[in-house]
Order: sequence, then C-alpha cells, then structure tokens
Amino acid sequence: MLWLRSIAFGVLVIASLYAFTTGLYERYRFLQIGKAEDRSGHRKERFQTVLKNVFGQRKVLAQPAGIGHFAIFWGFIILGFGELDYFSDGVFGVHIPGFTATWFVDVQMIFAALVLVAIVVAAVRRYIFRPARLEPTLEAGFILLLILIIVGTILAKSFVTGALGEVLFWAHTLSILGFLVFIPRSKHLHMIAAGFNWYYRSFEPTGKLKKLDLSDETIEQFGAGKITDLSWKQLLDGYACTECGRCHVACPAQLSGKELSPKHLILKMKDHLIEQGPSLLQMAAGAEMMTAPSLLEEVYTEDEIWACTTCRACEEACPVANEHVSLIVDLRRNLVLTEGKAPAEVNRTFANLERQSNEWGRPKRTRGDFVRDLDVKTMAEVDGKVEYLYYVGSAASFDPRNQKIARSFIQLLQKAGIDFAILGEEEESDGDSARRLGNEFLYQELVERNVELFKAYGVKKIVTTDPHAYNNFKKEYPDFDFSCEVVHHTEFLAKLIEEGRLKPQKRVERKVTYHDSCYIGRYNGIYDAPRYILSKIEGIELIEMPRHGANSLCCGAGGGSMFKEETGKKRINIMRTEEALATGATTIATACPFCMTMLIDGTKQKGVEETVETLDVAELLLGAL
Repeated sequence: MLWLRSIAFGVLVIASLYAFTTGLYERYRFLQIGKAEDRSGHRKERFQTVLKNVFGQRKVLAQPAGIGHFAIFWGFIILGFGELDYFSDGVFGVHIPGFTATWFVDVQMIFAALVLVAIVVAAVRRYIFRPARLEPTLEAGFILLLILIIVGTILAKSFVTGALGEVLFWAHTLSILGFLVFIPRSKHLHMIAAGFNWYYRSFEPTGKLKKLDLSDETIEQFGAGKITDLSWKQLLDGYACTECGRCHVACPAQLSGKELSPKHLILKMKDHLIEQGPSLLQMAAGAEMMTAPSLLEEVYTEDEIWACTTCRACEEACPVANEHVSLIVDLRRNLVLTEGKAPAEVNRTFANLERQSNEWGRPKRTRGDFVRDLDVKTMAEVDGKVEYLYYVGSAASFDPRNQKIARSFIQLLQKAGIDFAILGEEEESDGDSARRLGNEFLYQELVERNVELFKAYGVKKIVTTDPHAYNNFKKEYPDFDFSCEVVHHTEFLAKLIEEGRLKPQKRVERKVTYHDSCYIGRYNGIYDAPRYILSKIEGIELIEMPRHGANSLCCGAGGGSMFKEETGKKRINIMRTEEALATGATTIATACPFCMTMLIDGTKQKGVEETVETLDVAELLLGAL
C-alpha cells in the first residue's frame, strides 16, 4: 500500500502547489491595478534592509512580544529544510543527503519545541489576556491551530509508529499543505509580502511627501479617490500588514477615541483591493467599462482622514515598513482638490494662508513687530549679506507666548555673536499646514514665493525654531529647486554650547520632563541636542516620560490639526499633558511652538498652569546665562 500512499501524497502536493501559486499570482496581478512608482534605486541598501529587518527581525524585536515571532520565523526556516526532505521522501522515496543526520534532526526538534512554546504563548496572549492591539479572530485561531499541528506532529512522529504513526503522517501532511494553500488567501501573505515591502521601502528622506505635478491644466483629479489612484507600493502595504496592531496602539488619534486606526486604514484598503480586483482587471483588459468605487464612499469616512496628526508614530512602530501617512495625505488631497470638501475650520485656515500667509489671518505686515526693540536687522536692511536667516515662522510671529521663545532665541544668537537677520514683514508661511491638510495648490504657491525670496537674498543657511518649517525646508523644498543648510534651533544652541560661545553658569533648580516634537524627533531624529542643552544647565533634573524619543506621544497639533476642531473621547494634548504631570516634573520643556501651545492648553485644562511651567529649551538656556 506504500505505492498508493505515495500517489495520494504526490497528488495532494501538486494540487496544493497549484492552489498556492495561482492564489499568489492573483494577488500579484491585483498590484498591477496600482499606479507606477519607481523604487528601483539603492539596490545594495535595499538588500541590507532586508537582512536587518526580515532575517534579523530588527523592528519586530523592538517590543518584547517580538521574541516569540523571532522564534517562529527562524523555527519555520529551519523546519522548512526538514520539510523538503519530508516531501522528497514522500513523493520520490528519496531522502536529501545530510538531512537525516542525527545532529540536523536534533536541531529541528529544538526549533520545533521553541515554535510550540511561542505558539502556545501567542494563543494565551491573544485569546485570554487580549491586549487592545490584537483581535481574537477565527482566522488567527485557525492559523495558530495549523502551526500547532505542524510542530506537534514533528515532535511526536519520532516516538510513534504503526497506525498512530500513519495518522500523524496524514495530519502533518494535510496541515502543512493546508497552510500552503491558506498563505496567499490570508493575513499570512505577509510572510512573503513583508520581505518585498522592506526591499521596496522608500529611500526618500523620512516622511517626505510626493510632489504633485500641477502644470497640466487638463488634469481634474488629484490625490487618491479610488483604489486605482494608489501606487502598487501603497497596495503592497496591505499585503505586508501582519495585523499586529502596533500602529493601532501608538496612534494618538486612536488612543483619544477617534475613528482613525492606522491598522484598519491599511486592512480596509487591502480588503477593498481584493474585493474589487477581479472586476478591475477585467476593466483593464477592456472586457467591460466601469469605474472603481470611491474610497471615501465605500471604504473610509471623512472623519478618519481628518483625524490624522501625521506624527508617524504608526510608521515608527510598524515592523513591515508600511507607509500610512502618505496614503492619508493622498486621500486628503483628493477631498480638498478634487471633491472640494474640507471642515469649515480647515477652509478658514486655507483662506487665512491665501490672504495673509499665516494660519491665524493676522496682517502679514506685522510679522516682525514683536522684535523691534531687540535691534534685529531684516534681510532687506542688510541686502541678504548675513550668515544665517532666522526663519521665525507664523506661530512665533503672531502668538504672544511663542513670541517670547523667538525673543529668547534671538537674545541667545546675539550673545553668541551670530551674524543673522530675519525677513520681517517679507516672511511667508513655509506652507507645511497647507500641504499636510491636502491643499497642494496653495502649498506650491507659498513655496514658490519663499523660494523666489530666498534666492533673491542668496540664502545659504537657515536656522528656525519651528520643527515643521525645518522639516519642510530641509526635505521638501529641494523638489522646488531650493536647497541650503537648515538647522533647528536646538542643534544650533547645542553646537554653540560645545564651542563655548554660550556658557550656562546660573543654577536653575527645576525638575524637567522633555516632550519630543514629532517633526524634529521621528521625522528628523533630533533627540540628543535638546537633552544635551538641558544637561549643561546646572540644577536641572531631567525626568523622562514613559513615552519619549522615537516612541513619544504626539501633542495633537501636527498635520494641520492645530487648526481643526478635535473630536473623540479625549483631547490628545490632555493625554500628553497627563503623561508629563505623572512624572512629577515642575517644568515641561519642548522645542516646538505648536507643542508649546498644546501643552500650555493642557496644563490650563488640568488646572496646574500656576505650578507647572511650560518652557522652550531656549528659554531655559537663556535663564541660565
């Protein structure tokens, strides 16, 4: 009867491989629905990325739960070699040389035991402890059961013979082949897609948005309104998603009770692609005329799209390199530029930017009024002949509290003997809010005015106290034919301290907790400079919040959210303020005018503004000189 078993085994293997390859090919064809996007460069770096993050599991191991996934990942690779021998013997009756060696079998048993432990822990965690980021779905349970049977039968078959051995043989065979068939049709497609997603990750500067071509006046549709408007890489993100939920529990919008979940944003896109894929492929082949359904009618709600603060906490947490923020901005672009839809306060922000080049709608001519007593030169007065342009930004130009920060920074520059000037009434908005709220037309108009002005004055170096302007000038203005050295004020002040041009001498008795701005933190990796400044001020005790550095919680102002009405069960800035207060600090330090506003509002809401002060690191440094 062995020949009959071999035939049955061979037929099952062929049928399963056919089902696997056809399922995988169908998913690949769905990616072709997406728009072209060139991600072919940086080949060496791409392979290095795969080695680190796929085989090394670097991002997976960023959290303790990743240890189990690491064991399962490498366990499956090692056990996979044994499965090759298993199928070779089952189909052809021939063992692969070396694969039956005692040492190799022992290694397999060890890894099978590790996988078994990891699977049991994963099941207990998902179905008993039930953390918020994991959903106890039937699909997840089925996958865990299949893996349990696979490794369980591997461990058991060494000790069982006869009829029970035959039962184990078929249980193992059906479970491994069933898993193979299930992979391209389940969330476990990420086993294949995640590697490609890491390989094709963006090598543009972190968080940089794509420039829209607005020169063709015949184009009437912008951004992403349909699944066919997304790129193949954005669609691949859906396949790569592991549904781990790390982005879900890192997202400030989700944590504050809003409708947006980065996890569901990606998964709903994937489900919609799979649902619409067959008919869209027929359309592409010319078999029928149809239009893909609207994403904003069939898949997402407007509340979801407007809830994002663009903080990139989701992307920082993601173990498979998904790019959530650019997808959301593309959806916003479609709403604003194609559909003409935006909340009333967003439209008011656009109108203020159009009329006065600032979100507050204050008269542009008054931009430099707050420093008239500080003997600050304007670029017009010196004809651009200075080393640095201090770009003040709209928040520090018009908000009274943030004007104090700009004044403090100016005094520090003067004490250090820095050759600088400001633009004064000539200064324009950098355009960050317009771009991230989806109004690319307005953004590019503001950029063109700025670039023309910078070039007219021969600007070579910019220093700014605004992280959003810093990120914008550094990463996105080069697309508009302007590049220069851009420095954030915390980097600049840290350098001046190192060079001995600023010497903190006065003792400042404060317990300080520092809030990392998303746009100098996660976007630009500036974590050490502000802490270095604080460390050089005698008497300051720095107390870190549990969420700090790359894991910092957003203040709630980014992505234009400062100018929108906040919905949800709780305000994001209140959540962050509570985290700061829980440290016992008497001072909250930051290095961003938007964060300053949000955190001061938070201390007022909590009734502690008289006892807990919110200061910029520049103000703390000035007080120590």
